[in-house]
Amino acid sequence: MDKTGKIGSTVLHVLTWPLSRLPLGFHRACGRFIGRLAGRVVSYRRDVVMTNLARCFPGMRYDELTATCNRFYAHLGKVFTEALWFGGCTDPQRLVRSRIVTLTNPEVVNRLHELGRSVIVLSSHCGNWELYGGIVSYPRPERLAYPENDICVVYRRQSSPVWDSFLSRNRIAPVVDKGHYDGMVESFSIMRYVLKHRGTQKMYIFLNDQYPYTAKSKVGVRFMGQDTWAMDAAEHLARRMGFAVVYLSFREKDDGSYEMSFTPLCDDASAVPEGEIFHRYFELLEQDLRLQPWNYLWTHKRWK
Repeated sequence: MDKTGKIGSTVLHVLTWPLSRLPLGFHRACGRFIGRLAGRVVSYRRDVVMTNLARCFPGMRYDELTATCNRFYAHLGKVFTEALWFGGCTDPQRLVRSRIVTLTNPEVVNRLHELGRSVIVLSSHCGNWELYGGIVSYPRPERLAYPENDICVVYRRQSSPVWDSFLSRNRIAPVVDKGHYDGMVESFSIMRYVLKHRGTQKMYIFLNDQYPYTAKSKVGVRFMGQDTWAMDAAEHLARRMGFAVVYLSFREKDDGSYEMSFTPLCDDASAVPEGEIFHRYFELLEQDLRLQPWNYLWTHKRWK
């Protein structure tokens, strides 16, 4: 990170810190307003959103597509302001009290920890993907067996050094021991990180639904009724290392909060035929999108 990025990130942090201390309800109300403004007045990528929705839900009438699009923008604004609020959660108990996220079934991955397995969690841009840094603090029926320092979130570096530095700092706000935490790993560095920590049971969270970063990981899949290019690096890593794999659903509740739920895919990826994990992941993601079509990042050009 260059000096300009660090200075700019610090300035952003100072400016947003007072906002982050405001109540979550305030952030959600402001976020929905900002999102509606972006969608209906500014029309930020509205043509992309409508095109994506029309391609994925051909059975929807135009008025249904418009309503889904408008609800998506309200959700997108809420994602942004919730992320700002999250940056003020330096006390993990603030996350617990807020109940912004509930982890419904940690026993799924706890069983894998008991078996001595590292696990790859295949997630997506459903829910609020900026909130993974608090996963050990969210209310749940039992404690997560993977400790904070052994949970790794794989992310894509932002083109802006200032924004990248700010987000990196914001995403680990609730981490207790920030000085020794190295669990935010850039996607092109993940293999090196995994090999370095091969003797430690780790949980690796991948957002695996975007357009492939490179041609090397570009593979075809049928998704939402369309031929789709997707990334297969996470499956290849799991198969090579013999990791367990689970799918993470991130659904929005009626009150605006979220539920995280794990679905087991395999205990040992090296014993599963190539492509099986990958295709099962997209089947589960499609089920989530059909259940909550607004609860996804539709502004990116998924089908190029």
